[in-house]
Amino acid sequence: MDMSEPPGRESVGSVLRSRWVKFLAVAACVALLVSLIYQVRSTIAPFVLAVVAAYIVSPAVEFFHVKLRLPRAVVVAVLMLTLTVLLVGGITLGISYLVRTVERVVPRAERALCPEPEGKTFALRVRGAFETIPNEIRVQIEQTIQRLPVTIRENFREISVSVLQGFGAVFGVLLGIILTSFRFVLFFVVTAYLLVDLPNLGRRAEALLPERNKEGILRVLREIDRNVHAYYRGLLVVCLALCGIYSVGLLLCGVDFAILIGVAGGLADMVPYLGLVVGMLPALLFSLVPYVGLLKPLGVALVFAFGETFAGMVLIPKIIGPKVGVHPVAVLLAIMVFGHLMGFLGVVFAVPLAAVVKVLAGELLRHYKNAQPPAAPGEPQ
Repeated sequence: MDMSEPPGRESVGSVLRSRWVKFLAVAACVALLVSLIYQVRSTIAPFVLAVVAAYIVSPAVEFFHVKLRLPRAVVVAVLMLTLTVLLVGGITLGISYLVRTVERVVPRAERALCPEPEGKTFALRVRGAFETIPNEIRVQIEQTIQRLPVTIRENFREISVSVLQGFGAVFGVLLGIILTSFRFVLFFVVTAYLLVDLPNLGRRAEALLPERNKEGILRVLREIDRNVHAYYRGLLVVCLALCGIYSVGLLLCGVDFAILIGVAGGLADMVPYLGLVVGMLPALLFSLVPYVGLLKPLGVALVFAFGETFAGMVLIPKIIGPKVGVHPVAVLLAIMVFGHLMGFLGVVFAVPLAAVVKVLAGELLRHYKNAQPPAAPGEPQ
């Protein structure tokens, strides 16, 4: 008895075993997964940031785990405690610096904008301003104050609705602060768990790869890993250098809040060219108010121009290196494309994503060249 399958069933089986059908099925699954992630991107943002943070910090954890022969859990606990202390200390110092600067700047701005004779208190100035109001307007103000209880009784319902809406807005702000705090704590907790379990997760992910293509896939992943880690290591050094350059330069220019603006501008340069917006605009604003000429704004512009030029021509080529480097036009294109697709996260991770695309494109090009049949004798190469 012939146990062979009918021709129709055999043709269906051969189609299902086709490489292109498998490729299309995998592509469809990936597209579905990407679409699902896009729909819930705001919800999973803390988890995505935790994965990225664990990936960036993992070499330091591995270094201390191997060199000091300490358990990973202990290394991660010490690292998270250190980061928490640095973060809280940095925020405390920043707030203290901000308060001290405001206490110094506000009286000076008040004297510049509203010069008053010495010894004239705020109460005396208010009384003097009230006495300059015409009598007709003062009479209307007094009548309005006298009629205020009647007006409240007549419009009690509308006033109650407005008050409730105000309470609702305040409650919404408080709820937003609570949710933001929860996401912040969740980010730290997830990052700690991932740092502890990262080797196990890597082994489990490697076990899922098909044996026939495992070596090739691992080779590509290792190249991506080298590029991305090199990028983040170099980026940290570049941002810290820019923080110092901007802060010292703005202090020399005599700009208020110089250290705060310089640190914010340097750290914002993790996203290419964002440091110019975050740092340069407020620095120019504080250099123009009060207006004492164009020398200070010109100095601010020179500080940021020097910082960006020095970073682009010296720091990035020397520290990050040409292996990870992406053309500036490609960087701008990546920021626009990934920002449109993924929002703020796409803007933040545009350059490493572009580096990943560069590695994958190079791998595809290599496969394409290797797949070309050799030229026959006598044919042009």
